[in-house]
Amino acid sequence: MSYGSPGERPTQTAPAVIWYRRAWIAVVLIPVFFILAFAVGQGLYSLMGYQPGLGIPMWVDLVATVPTIAVFLVPCTAAVLYGKRVNGVGDRRGLVPLGIGALAGLGLTVLNIVTIINDHL
Repeated sequence: MSYGSPGERPTQTAPAVIWYRRAWIAVVLIPVFFILAFAVGQGLYSLMGYQPGLGIPMWVDLVATVPTIAVFLVPCTAAVLYGKRVNGVGDRRGLVPLGIGALAGLGLTVLNIVTIINDHL
């Protein structure tokens, strides 16, 4: 039984709704953080006096790649955590941002690791 007026729409202020919005905001920020991470990686290479490519020592690749991955994983991790919270309270809509954040973060991390290994074999 509802006690509101007949023309009034109910508002949802449950934590699941807030977490769901935050999860999608994190997903929307993934491309922005990708560009920011790319700039961080290129900046670190140039600060150390190298151009990305072949013939770079492994330690230079690691010093440039670890912060790059860390910057990119910020919105991915947020999307996964907020999506998991939404799913944890029984709202399955949280699985979509969770999956997008997990795939994007895992994809870039694996791509960077494979690139470093391939360059130094």
